[in-house]
Amino acid sequence: MAAAIGFVLLMAVNLLFAVFGGGDGLGFRSGGLGILFGVIGVVLGALFLALDFKQVEDGIAYGAPKEEAWLSAFGLTLTLVWIYLEFLRLVAILQGDN
Repeated sequence: MAAAIGFVLLMAVNLLFAVFGGGDGLGFRSGGLGILFGVIGVVLGALFLALDFKQVEDGIAYGAPKEEAWLSAFGLTLTLVWIYLEFLRLVAILQGDN
């Protein structure tokens, strides 16, 4: 969880630098650092996907009420969107279409 929060905060700071400082911010959206952080983002997303599936399994095993199913569905959807966006960003960096 700490790794994900740190990653999101780092990307937010990079976005602020890009918006107010112009250019590429801290350099996390292109080149070698962009590829590294793209891979880290995809790996973190995959780890969170495993945690989401574990949450679903635990909910079924412990008899969670059906009214709470939306929480697991939201977590899975959010994680899949995160992985998809990070993967697209990584592909864009690799193709040179920043």
